[in-house]
Amino acid sequence: MDEKSANSSPSYEPDHPRTEPASAERRVDAPTPGEVSDRGWTFVTQAHYDPGGPRDLTTVIISAIAEAEDVSLTDIKHPRLYELVDVTTIERTLFGQSETTETNREATVEFQYKQYKVRIEADGWVTVFDRSTEGAAERDA
Repeated sequence: MDEKSANSSPSYEPDHPRTEPASAERRVDAPTPGEVSDRGWTFVTQAHYDPGGPRDLTTVIISAIAEAEDVSLTDIKHPRLYELVDVTTIERTLFGQSETTETNREATVEFQYKQYKVRIEADGWVTVFDRSTEGAAERDA
């Protein structure tokens, strides 16, 4: 298996403890930007996906990555998200209307996009982490 495939494989973590968000603006238990958490990954940004809302999951993910890179949404082109993960399957797994989804409200899917780790949670939060210390230093400047 090549490195790209190894780094982009979604993982499933059903036992991750959750706190319900106070609002779609920012989750109560979210780290602050630049805070190192989650095994050395640094929190960068977070966005909320509403399955009944106007923005699809792909747009929310790409918007969060664009915010992390401090670029326009249209500047996120390579690699293309669909080359790394199957967003339709993630959406169906985490947000589908089946009984399985009801029992997996704490399910999480993670994948790597460039130097970022993207976490999508069944409560709708899309969180971007950065392992690059250079990226964290640039954001703090």
